[in-house]
Amino acid sequence: MKFRKPATALLSGVIALLALAQPALPHSGMAQDPWSPAHLDMLPAEIRADVRKWDAACGGSIAAAQHFALYLTVPGAEFVALHFDDFRCRGGAVLCNSAGCLHQVYVATAGRYRRVLAVHAYDVRLSSANGQAFVELMGEDGNRRTLRWNGSRFVAK
Repeated sequence: MKFRKPATALLSGVIALLALAQPALPHSGMAQDPWSPAHLDMLPAEIRADVRKWDAACGGSIAAAQHFALYLTVPGAEFVALHFDDFRCRGGAVLCNSAGCLHQVYVATAGRYRRVLAVHAYDVRLSSANGQAFVELMGEDGNRRTLRWNGSRFVAK
């Protein structure tokens, strides 16, 4: 019986501390807008200039999600694939149609980027094997087509 008072006091103290504690809230993902103009600002200059041309067609305030631009590096070249399904544009019909959304692939050689592929598809994936670059085009119907980089453009595998 003599242990009851200290135990009760300890329990009361713990309850009081818990009542004062602030709830911990996660900082990531809470009410953050996934669309950001900053994702466009991080693009290489030549690509950023091409993407900014959509500003007028889209009615201004273009933005992109984090996975709008995906990169692949192979010996001698760096590729950037733009996924316009991750691009916010008020006039979205110009970017997506029944064949899918616009996807563009750029290559950098000697530090300069140029567009080497523009296609409407359900998805486009860059990959590499044995130091060679490939692009896989996926249609909405599930059909897949793989193209191989020949040093100047993508050709049928």
